[in-house]
Amino acid sequence: MTDLNWIYEYGFIGTRLFDLPSLFICLLLILILGQKYRVSYNFQAMLGLHCLLPFFLNNVLFDAKYMPDQFRYWYGVNAIRSGELGFIDALSDPGNTLQASALLSVLPFPAPVSIISLGFYNTFLYLILFFILYAKNIFTNFSLWFYLLFPSLALYTALTLRETLIFFFMVLAIVYARESKIFKSIICIIPIYLIKFQNFYIVGPIVLLYFIFNVAKKGMSLTKALIIGAIALVSLLASAPIALPLVNKFRVSMFVEDGGDPNDIQLISGAGDFIYQGLTSGFYFLSKPLPWEAASALQFIQSFENLFVLGILFLITRQAWRKSPDRLAFWLLFMGLAMSVYGLVVANYGTAVRYRYAFVVMYVLFVCADCKVEKLFPNKRVFFYKK
Repeated sequence: MTDLNWIYEYGFIGTRLFDLPSLFICLLLILILGQKYRVSYNFQAMLGLHCLLPFFLNNVLFDAKYMPDQFRYWYGVNAIRSGELGFIDALSDPGNTLQASALLSVLPFPAPVSIISLGFYNTFLYLILFFILYAKNIFTNFSLWFYLLFPSLALYTALTLRETLIFFFMVLAIVYARESKIFKSIICIIPIYLIKFQNFYIVGPIVLLYFIFNVAKKGMSLTKALIIGAIALVSLLASAPIALPLVNKFRVSMFVEDGGDPNDIQLISGAGDFIYQGLTSGFYFLSKPLPWEAASALQFIQSFENLFVLGILFLITRQAWRKSPDRLAFWLLFMGLAMSVYGLVVANYGTAVRYRYAFVVMYVLFVCADCKVEKLFPNKRVFFYKK
């Protein structure tokens, strides 16, 4: 494979000119599917603006090396596209970087000449998912605008990362579960296992519970949700002797991977601390970094986004509780499980935002869809475009 750094000889503008074909592909997709599904021009315009984001993130909003794993995916896709690495070999690699590269490599785009290029690959997935959700009437008035305007979703779906792939398949797995299409849901879960096994062990049981309790039609009673929560707590306590060393191992390794000093990470000290962390870390994971914990300008902005999103989640949950507590109980269980698992092992603030956004979006999408939440303030005239 030739040296990929040749592109940087063309400077800031020249580097981005090579990605104009990818931009046009994304814009053409919006025009075609927007016309097919009769999507409002306002929404199409918002999607079109999103397509420009890959140009203004890396080496503009922040240094590309701030998220160095972007380069690994870029190298991986180019190795597969050039024939240096086989597609099957990439999928069977013991790590998880090449699996994501393999899945990205099949998207209908020109060869990625820089890490900016793969931002358009992920933008393509973001657009496809939008039109799937739109066509299947998953969106409500509020959740549609949340999908379009949530800053973390916009940011991470325009970067060269695997998170968009994970988000894409997790959402589809739930969408097909809601439609009782078991085979399609399982097909969507398989890539999650290849790319990020932690999410597999979160989404897999949730999808299974969705089928078992037929949540889309019947919901899950609060009693059942409490029983499942109690079983999870007892399992957490019983597994402490085995799970605690593994949790600490992942806690340290993820902290070091994000550039931290292993001596700075606080380990879970025992079974009691393990239970305490399991019960409390979920909410902290959902809210960090707090403004006084931010270590960079980006994290400072994200801290205020967190506070705003927490307010939105509260308002959505309050409405859903009033309208359909049985359906809400299932999604509270989902959110509690996801946040607690990651809260136990993720200490880095930037990584927390990166791993959390997908679950936040899923919670908003499906709580609004299942509990019919159309507005944050149903008794007030707050303007939202209708579909």
